[in-house]
Amino acid sequence: MPTFLFLYGALFAIVHSQLRFGIGFKVHYALLCLLCAPRAYKYYIHTEDTLAKRLAKLYVATLLIGAACWLCDRLFCKQIQGWYVNPQGHAVWHVLMGFNSYFANTFLMYCRAQQREWNPKIKHLFGFFPYVKIEKPKTQ
Repeated sequence: MPTFLFLYGALFAIVHSQLRFGIGFKVHYALLCLLCAPRAYKYYIHTEDTLAKRLAKLYVATLLIGAACWLCDRLFCKQIQGWYVNPQGHAVWHVLMGFNSYFANTFLMYCRAQQREWNPKIKHLFGFFPYVKIEKPKTQ
C-alpha cells in the first residue's frame, strides 16, 4: 500500500502540474489523507511512547487547525477583505500542512523503526523539531 500511494501521488503531481486540476486536486488530497488516517490510528493505539503519541496528536491538530483556517478564509473571504488586518488563512493553511506532513512522516518513521526492532527514540533538534534517532542492532 505505501508504494502504491507513493506512485499514485507522484503520478498525480506530474499530471496536475501539466493540466492544473482545480477541485480534482483538493479531492485527491483529501482522499490521500483519508487513506492514511486509519493506518496512522492503528499505529497510534499500539504505540507506548508518549513522545511518539505527541507527534501523532500534533499531526491531527495541525490538520484540523489548518483545515479550519483554510475553510474560514474560503467561506468568509469577502468579510475578511474588509478587515484592517487580513489573517491570511490560506497562507497559514500552507504552513500548517507543511508541519502536518512532517509530523505524520516522523510518526510513521518511528512506528516503522519500532516494527523492525531498531530501538527508535524521539529526539528534538534545537529543543523544538522532533526527529527519530534509530539504533539498528549490529548484525554479524
